[in-house]
Amino acid sequence: MKYKRCPRCGLNYILTDEQLCKVCMDEIEGKKSIFDEESFTDLICPYCEKNVMDIDDIMCAECRAKRSKKLDK
Repeated sequence: MKYKRCPRCGLNYILTDEQLCKVCMDEIEGKKSIFDEESFTDLICPYCEKNVMDIDDIMCAECRAKRSKKLDK
């Protein structure tokens, strides 16, 4: 069993009898990848693990409000 680099992306290894790697084949067929940017739009808050937050936020608005109440005391 010999391997070679994918001729399209040059990143993944494939068997010598294969034409392209799975990632490139999926891309050509138009299938979505787990690495598409759209999949990173809905981030879950790491503190409560239930609310959605923006990509630039550290925590969701609900956790931020709870934290600010604790700091005000």
